[in-house]
Amino acid sequence: MHRARSESPRAAGFPLVLAMALLAHGGVASAQSASWANTPSNDRIVAKSNDAPVIEDRVYALPELLTIALDIDPKTREVEQEVVQADLAVKLAKTQYSPQLDLTALGGVQRTPLAIPTNVSPKGYFVSSTQEIFPTLQLKWLLFDFGRRKGQVEEARHNASAAQSGLLGAQEKLVFDVSEAYFEATSAQGQVRAAEKALKAAKLTEEAVADQKKHGRATVVELAEAQRGTAAMQLALTKANGTADTAFASLIATIGLPPETHFQIAPSADTSATETVAPLRELIDEALQSRPDVVAAMDKVAASDAKIDTARAAYRPTVSLSAQVLQNIGRISNDGGPYSSIDRTGNALFVSFDWPLFDGGARATNVSLAVSEKTAAEDALAEAKDTAAKQVVQAYSNLKTSLDNRNQALAYTHASELAYQAALDSYRRGLTSITDLTNDEATLAQAEAGQEDADASVGIARAALDLAIGHQPSVH
Repeated sequence: MHRARSESPRAAGFPLVLAMALLAHGGVASAQSASWANTPSNDRIVAKSNDAPVIEDRVYALPELLTIALDIDPKTREVEQEVVQADLAVKLAKTQYSPQLDLTALGGVQRTPLAIPTNVSPKGYFVSSTQEIFPTLQLKWLLFDFGRRKGQVEEARHNASAAQSGLLGAQEKLVFDVSEAYFEATSAQGQVRAAEKALKAAKLTEEAVADQKKHGRATVVELAEAQRGTAAMQLALTKANGTADTAFASLIATIGLPPETHFQIAPSADTSATETVAPLRELIDEALQSRPDVVAAMDKVAASDAKIDTARAAYRPTVSLSAQVLQNIGRISNDGGPYSSIDRTGNALFVSFDWPLFDGGARATNVSLAVSEKTAAEDALAEAKDTAAKQVVQAYSNLKTSLDNRNQALAYTHASELAYQAALDSYRRGLTSITDLTNDEATLAQAEAGQEDADASVGIARAALDLAIGHQPSVH
């Protein structure tokens, strides 16, 4: 057991100095904590509730569906927690700048026989009985490490930024998936409307043939053909309704809602027939700057740079401070004699200089690993940029084609409507045949169905281009 040390005037002032140092650092730590607490809310991720949203039986537009999907999607919530963990890793790395303060207490009893000259004691020994308690306040503080902690904080910060980009990428992918399912569902509903129009046109044709037959200007065969056309349009309507139900079920599943959920979806907004698209080079440049996967790859390269700095800093020495304040509370007795008590304060202050000179190649290996990771990160960044450019070109081409197809479909539908109405009027006057009328009727049905497909293709192509560029999800 340690013996109590006498307390000198110089040592008596040390606890006050130590306390002032701790209070001063506490103020700095409090200021740092306040600065982290004041971080803008958009830089912090808060886990969302797992409660399912209440879906009313009403009309929902695409922005509302996107909001619901972003709130309840389990994959997005999983990535959000990865962002939370990455942010906490940054805070954990910053704690290395703070001192470590420990309070320990050691107590016990000890009975120790000790040798002694026989001229002092005839037995040749004496027994020392000790009872002591040592409460100790210990401080450890790494003062200088020549870049190790800085590299670790920078690495964690860039990893957190990459995680944030990963969350944004997951949200953008979800927005695209829901948008695609939404436009497919609206297209299917449009096909139902087109089938209803085609059925209405078929019934008009059947009525016109029936009227002509009453006046002896149409045969039974022609009436049967008109009735067959009506039945065919009724069958097409039934199939369109089935396709619409399937598309709606797919939309429900993509959003993440229960299968029994029911609501109506608003038709997609009509877009301008003269809609323009930005130049391809401009879109590619934007993608290379804003796409989440590209930004995340850039952060990974920066994180690997910081890791290299940390590995190389291990070759440099460290300087640390350690201090302790203790209280020796106890008593001692020799050979069963009376106890002598002590209750005195002791302290110590040390500055440590540590410089590893040989470690069997561990530091060199760590540097090589960090350099290899940076090379891999740079290759991943190059691949991400190539993929981004390729996807932008493909999405740009698809959108341009979809816009052209939509414009042609609009013109084709308008012309088919005029042709059918003209053929119907001519047939009623006996100026055209039933064959021409049914052909124009079928052409009109085909044109209206094609227009619905063209409108949906434009919406999907636009969403795909937004995903390829890396536009942030917007639900408003």
